[in-house]
Amino acid sequence: MMNVYSLRRCFLFVVSLFINALGIDFITKALLGTSPITGVNYVLSLFTPLTMGQWTIIVNILFLLFELPFMTRESLKEDMRPYLLQIPISLGFGIFIDWGMNMLFWVAPVNFVQQLVYLLIGCCVLAMGIALEMKVNVAMTAGEFFVKVIAQRLKHPFGYVKLGFDVTLVMLACVMSFLFSSAITGVGLGTVVSALLVGPIVHAVSPFYHVLDRWLFAPAASEVRK
Repeated sequence: MMNVYSLRRCFLFVVSLFINALGIDFITKALLGTSPITGVNYVLSLFTPLTMGQWTIIVNILFLLFELPFMTRESLKEDMRPYLLQIPISLGFGIFIDWGMNMLFWVAPVNFVQQLVYLLIGCCVLAMGIALEMKVNVAMTAGEFFVKVIAQRLKHPFGYVKLGFDVTLVMLACVMSFLFSSAITGVGLGTVVSALLVGPIVHAVSPFYHVLDRWLFAPAASEVRK
């Protein structure tokens, strides 16, 4: 049975998903190119009736299926809980992305300066969400779990596999965009800036979440984390 600390971490994990979605929406609304992990979903939403959130759910469920060939029976048995958790997380994340896009209806940059401002806001918001997600350490999104599974199977560092994963998604988004419209849409300066900035901002803001230690973790665990 879950204790109060576990419930609090689960609650903040859901909050972190919403913050992540809002950050992605700000970056997308800046019209300079969306984040690497969302590039394919955004491009597909531009040329199909489905929204970016709906495509996020579909693509994340595909990640779920693509993970299976890289998992042994033993690893699947050990990771069954986080593996299955990807389903509700993917549904929630997709819904949050669409909610965020509707909430940010007023974001309509008319010049490059405004685009940069919204892009930087998006990077900061996304970084805050990722840092909170890492703090509560409840589960992983489908994209992160997919990278983890490949890294474990190939015995490569997570960071290098994540970089290759992001580059692959950006290239795929470019190819899809070109096939749909004979032009590159949805990938641009914002994609590069978010890829370079979000990580360092996560590193900078993570220490501030230590104020949540006593609320999130039992006293013994809080002492260990100091």
